[in-house]
Amino acid sequence: MNEKEYAALKDELNSIPVPKEALSYARANGLKRVRNERRNRKRWTGTFAVTAALILIFITTIRVSPAFAQAVAKIPGFAPLVEMIAYDKGIEDILKNEYYEELNITETKNNLTFTLLGIIADESGMFINYVLEAPFDIHDLNTKNVEIKQNSKRLEAGLTYSWFGKEPTNHIEDIIEVTSSNNIDYTNPNFELSITFKDEHETKFNIPFSLHKKIAKSKNYKLDQTVEIDDQKLTVKSLRISPLRAKLDIAVDSANTMQILQIKSMRLLDEKGEVWGTITNGFSGFGGMRDAEASLFFQSNYFREPKNLTLEINDVQALPKGKDYIEVDFLKKKVLYIPDNVNVIIGIESNNTIRANFKSKEENHFYQMFFQAVDANGKTVYTNGSSHSNRDGMAESTYTFDTSNKTNPIRIYFNSYEKYLKGSAAVNIPLIMK
Repeated sequence: MNEKEYAALKDELNSIPVPKEALSYARANGLKRVRNERRNRKRWTGTFAVTAALILIFITTIRVSPAFAQAVAKIPGFAPLVEMIAYDKGIEDILKNEYYEELNITETKNNLTFTLLGIIADESGMFINYVLEAPFDIHDLNTKNVEIKQNSKRLEAGLTYSWFGKEPTNHIEDIIEVTSSNNIDYTNPNFELSITFKDEHETKFNIPFSLHKKIAKSKNYKLDQTVEIDDQKLTVKSLRISPLRAKLDIAVDSANTMQILQIKSMRLLDEKGEVWGTITNGFSGFGGMRDAEASLFFQSNYFREPKNLTLEINDVQALPKGKDYIEVDFLKKKVLYIPDNVNVIIGIESNNTIRANFKSKEENHFYQMFFQAVDANGKTVYTNGSSHSNRDGMAESTYTFDTSNKTNPIRIYFNSYEKYLKGSAAVNIPLIMK
């Protein structure tokens, strides 16, 4: 940003009523989060002493004033904050309650400067916010590997991160999202972040850090409530609420006649009718509907302490069991089986890739149509990648599988298809911790 652009932006901001103390606070506490097209992902910063009332005013101003939001988004580092507050009320609550840890640890190697800005940590995982800078363009610099260690051992958790830059820049702000299926033990608060970038030197930063703030205890609710939709049963087993996310564990009845594929609409409502939706711009859960149990993540209302919650389940995708897969022979380039209850055209592109063309009523198709596969001997066949496009109601997807040392034919299971069970369900959640 040159001096002329800075002056223009300053005038624009000065013309909008806003508490300047809150603006300073928010700039120091910018928490960035990537939203991209189903790619792996990756972001926080520090604090100034300011009252919660000012923070509330700042957040509310972003929500209700498009002019203010647009102006603030032009300042380097602010756009992610504006976006995040708009999409995740749990992060909004974290800002209000100052539940973060400022670190500001900097290291320079091979003309790359890495700064670990800060962390939000709870028993479910972490958001690790960092900045990478260089005296040259790094917009297309990819991340090769990320590890989090505790007691010199790799932390057993999922990591999501990415950088997808379209414009030249020498400054990247990003988040590494750490998600654990079990509670992370913070008895030893010492960790090490290792991150390697794909520059010519494959520069690796090893950043030790310690957490000193008290880690909030998760709130656990045992439910074991079974609901029925179109004669198909689901059991809502438990709910865990932590500052970063709420995790709902569900199980599908193995005696169901239909294979449940996806639950497109699930939301938690508090006694005021406020909706806490599923997370759409980050790690969204563990497992799938074909597993014995699956976990789905929701925005967290940890700091709100609602009196009661209601889980609403709608738009459940399902296909009859036995008609929930296709079968192909990659060597012969033949499609051997497509169930008669689906309307999809399958083509064999190569010895490991299929193409699927189908009509889609959904403007944004977020779920892959296919995912799991097995060969003729029952061995798992993993996917190497996929792509998707949707134009004027016609969708096209390609899926590439690792077919090396696999025996044809390959059975490929549906992960998503636009056929829905009739009906919906609601589960009352008594907020009695167990």
